Amino acid sequence: MKKAILSSILLLGTTSIIADTTMCFKENHASMSTIENTALNGGACEGKYSINDMKAKGWIVDDIKISQSANGMNFIYILKTPNSSIQPVVAGNISGNSADMEARILAKLEAKKEAQEKAKVEKELKDAAIIAKELYTNKCQTCHGTNGEKRAYNSARPLRDLSQEDMQESIKNYKVGKVDSMNANIMAPYANFIDYKEIKGIYAYLKELNNK
Repeated sequence: MKKAILSSILLLGTTSIIADTTMCFKENHASMSTIENTALNGGACEGKYSINDMKAKGWIVDDIKISQSANGMNFIYILKTPNSSIQPVVAGNISGNSADMEARILAKLEAKKEAQEKAKVEKELKDAAIIAKELYTNKCQTCHGTNGEKRAYNSARPLRDLSQEDMQESIKNYKVGKVDSMNANIMAPYANFIDYKEIKGIYAYLKELNNK
């Protein structure tokens, strides 16, 4: 199968056929040895046809772009249908239309990756907020207020006004004894049992409350 892909790449160095062009792709594919029998997305492949299917339908591989991703490999195929006109091209050269298609697909893949990463972060914050609700209600609410609006002992800043980094730094200072104030002895025991994951959860929980 690898030989078949290499043969297709070598074909680019000899001739290219002027014809209808389509572009198909597959992201996060695990193995190069199975890609030619795997249904591809986009273009005339429509999520139903593999490279071998397209070849059987009369399409010719004109160019291939392979890139590594965190979960496998991304493949982009430019395919053309033959007609009577043939002209030589330089290996790897892509027509303007094909380059535009490739750019759109790469942009789509990048946008999807960013959306997945954003969704992952949002889910982590949401899950952390659910866990933090009970912690905050039982351990923090009395001094800091239901929504983090109170200045504990009239000295600390309201938690709702702090960034996540501010909260982490404050807890760290209480843990190592850097805070020298009348409420330090009260807060230090609480700071010692809270970890940074729980701080992130409390921050997310208060942010959710105050954005309602």
